[in-house]
Amino acid sequence: MELLIRGRLRRSRAWKELWADLAAIAHLSGRQIASLAKTARAGIFDNFRREQSPAGVPWHPLAPMTQRERESGIDSRGIPFNVGAEHPILRRTDDLRDSFTDPTHPRNVTDITTDESLTVIELGAVDDPKTPGRIANLHAGGRTDEGREIPARPFIGLSGAAMRQLQRQTEGIFMKRLEALED
Repeated sequence: MELLIRGRLRRSRAWKELWADLAAIAHLSGRQIASLAKTARAGIFDNFRREQSPAGVPWHPLAPMTQRERESGIDSRGIPFNVGAEHPILRRTDDLRDSFTDPTHPRNVTDITTDESLTVIELGAVDDPKTPGRIANLHAGGRTDEGREIPARPFIGLSGAAMRQLQRQTEGIFMKRLEALED
């Protein structure tokens, strides 16, 4: 995301002070980073709720075999679940969704990298050791161990609405800091 900020300082400052202030504006606090990460996680959560890719493409419907399995209330691995035959997609137990959207989930990954001018918030999850490759297969499509094809159902990424929300939130943080410089 690129952020354009326009502003004018109302009083004259030494250049050195100005550059120090601008560098301080770019540094996000831990609380601000956590707030932005929460907003991004909500965007991923919304992909699951809408059953759509971040670009708004609806996920492929579940295969008839999967629908029959769901009606039985127990999957091929012996894991019970209580969901409808057709919906929700990718949410038999909500573990996959929660691994990406709940920072306290044991397989959630939240990596934050910062330097003087850049903050990168990377959100993700690691596969359950019992089902390696499952996240990639469910997100990007692929084949099961039995050779069945799994259609892509992309859930990683943010919709346009989620990106706009994140941008508004980020702009708000920086605008408050710019306003503080003018005082």
